[in-house]
Order: sequence, then C-alpha cells, then structure tokens
Amino acid sequence: MKTIRWIEPCIIGAVAVLGIAACSKTTTSARPPLTLAPATMSRVGTVDERFQSYNIEMLEVTGGDFWKPYSKAQKTVTKPAQASSNIPAGMNPDMYQYRPPIDLTNPRRRKLAAALGPAYVRVSGTWANTTYFQDSN
Repeated sequence: MKTIRWIEPCIIGAVAVLGIAACSKTTTSARPPLTLAPATMSRVGTVDERFQSYNIEMLEVTGGDFWKPYSKAQKTVTKPAQASSNIPAGMNPDMYQYRPPIDLTNPRRRKLAAALGPAYVRVSGTWANTTYFQDSN
C-alpha cells in the first residue's frame, strides 16, 4: 500500500495541468469586431429636453475659495489646510483662490442663461453643504 500513495497526487497534478491547458487554449481564428448601428435600433423611450441640463458649482454663484487654475509651476506642496479654514481639511491651500460672487443682474449673462431654456440649472458642489439661504426679509 505504501508504494501506491504517490500515484494519487500524480494523477491530481496531471488532471490539474490538463485542465489549465484546456482553459488557456487560444483560438487561432480572429473574431470580427463588434459593431453597433444606432440608426437601425428601435427607440425604447424619449427624454424631455429639459433634462439636457447644466450644473454650476455653488461657489461660482456665492463666491468663496474655489479651485485655482493649475499651472506648471504649481508643484510644491505646503502644509495641508486645518479644519477651521474655508478649504476642506487636508487639502493644499495653495490650490485655492478667492472668487467673487457672480453678478446675476448682468443683462448679457441673463440673456445667455435664458437661451439655455427650458433646461434646468443645478447649483451644487462640495461647498453647497455649507451654504444656506436666508428666508426672511
């Protein structure tokens, strides 16, 4: 019986090697690339034109410390912002600069915004979490 004990691991090993070889077999014939023709597809629904909408960052409207335009010279990292600043904790304060609030009474801007209609305009972003609207006179 002792002489036959080595046969079982050899058989298991041979089956494993043959199984791996069978699974990893590559095909010699190349498959044609998958192509889609949207013009021939049937329509499954429609989307209201208002959902072709726009998103504006909250600080672009209200003003505050917002992302500074990147420059090639901006490779140094200073100490991260503290939790008490207007910049998110752990972020590099050199990456931000103050942006004044946008003038929503500007006639040209209002005319351009009206041309976007009937789209929805969403004002959101990280800083929206700390923005509130006074709801009294």
